[in-house]
Amino acid sequence: MTQIAEGRADSAQTVEPRISYVVARLERAVRAGINERVRPYGLTTLQYTTLTLLGARGQPLSNAQLARRAYMTPQSMLAVIDALEEKGLIRRDRHPNHRRVYPATLTAKGRRVRAACDAAVTEMEEEMLGELDHQQRASLLTSLKACVRSLHAGFPD
Repeated sequence: MTQIAEGRADSAQTVEPRISYVVARLERAVRAGINERVRPYGLTTLQYTTLTLLGARGQPLSNAQLARRAYMTPQSMLAVIDALEEKGLIRRDRHPNHRRVYPATLTAKGRRVRAACDAAVTEMEEEMLGELDHQQRASLLTSLKACVRSLHAGFPD
């Protein structure tokens, strides 16, 4: 809500929206923008996020590790992993020390699709940040990471 009434109902004053409201609107817009840009590659935002997590780590990750990093339940992540494996974008091999663990890695096709999606998402981010200069972008990133840390949701110091 961006308006409040002070005193009489007919004298509404416009106020700035809550930061949490703006962040929520931005999150929905970013998710929609990513979905739009990865859809041509047959992916959802969650599938793209999983490819990004696997590529960033450079090592195999289990279903549980991916679920924690993507803030998903292991059951939901399993559906994402199954879809990516079916598309030939990831491969799962049995862990040498754990019979029930099958860590996932990107395939060559998965690395190509991830790179193409990264380029498309970078374009979306450039559009989103178009009015900010380099210093403002750096400050925004620093501030957002601090907010995430304050809520104990990641990004260690």
